[in-house]
Amino acid sequence: MEREFGVSTWEKVLHGLSPDEQRRARNILPVRWYDLGLQHRVLRAIDRELGRGDGGLVDVIGRYEADQDLSVIHRVFMRMASPSYILERSRDYWGRFYDTGAWHVERLGGNHTRGELRGVDPFDPLFARYLHAYIYRMFELTGAKDLQTRYEVRDEAMIMHGEWS
Repeated sequence: MEREFGVSTWEKVLHGLSPDEQRRARNILPVRWYDLGLQHRVLRAIDRELGRGDGGLVDVIGRYEADQDLSVIHRVFMRMASPSYILERSRDYWGRFYDTGAWHVERLGGNHTRGELRGVDPFDPLFARYLHAYIYRMFELTGAKDLQTRYEVRDEAMIMHGEWS
């Protein structure tokens, strides 16, 4: 955020949270367990304070975080994977970062995959949008051609489809 919006950005985002959430967000360290509800509220505050409040900035954040989470060596391995494989691995990695929710993933042919994330508590549709942007970027890093993805929120679940050639 600082690189894109300036040094005072974080304080502006914090201003959009309650005093208790501000205190907790100031203590955030990378790669640590956090209250998922707080993560949702921080994403909403970033989008509201720095974006237009329409969720568009969350797409940028999701893609950026996917890029930041992968080392150069990971990127080499990604080129040997398919989007289906990436979504299947998200099922395995989910529990390393979240203690709520589970992925169900299925391949629907050689170039089509479907993932469903259920049981996330608390659930936030904006978080589903963030995850879609994150996973879309991961799919791009496989080198898949003609990539098309879509997601929907239904019954507090995120359902994502990906197709490519």
